[in-house]
Amino acid sequence: MVRDNDMLQERNRLLETLDTLLNAVNHTAAEHRTAVDALVASSAELLERVGNRFTDHIAAETGKLDGIAAALSGSASDVGQLAGTFGEAVAQFGSASPALSGRLEQIGGALDASLARSDAQLAYYVAQAREVVDLSLLSQKQVMEELQQLVARRSKAGSA
Repeated sequence: MVRDNDMLQERNRLLETLDTLLNAVNHTAAEHRTAVDALVASSAELLERVGNRFTDHIAAETGKLDGIAAALSGSASDVGQLAGTFGEAVAQFGSASPALSGRLEQIGGALDASLARSDAQLAYYVAQAREVVDLSLLSQKQVMEELQQLVARRSKAGSA
């Protein structure tokens, strides 16, 4: 009887451990989701800021180009100046585009790495939970076998 109680207590401890592990997996998954959501939100904010700066820059350059177009009608030397300004605007646009592309690639890489870490941790916790479940089932099976043997011994002792 004491042994049965000990085995039941062991089973309860294993179930509590399993519950703790599952709670840890759920908590970790929630934290990863929060981290990914925060990363996505900050990426969206960064993209919005870059887009706004780009739009402002284009608007400013467009204003410059409008002024240059007005001056162009006045003289041939102003045409050369317009070409220089336009070339600078194109160069600035060209230099901003790779930087934006590089930043977007970094964000994508960070998201991929975060998801890979999340998947790896989740797989680890699932493997631990499976191991605890397997141990619990094995323990329960052993308890049942020992109970069956005890019943068989008592019935033999009662028959004799």
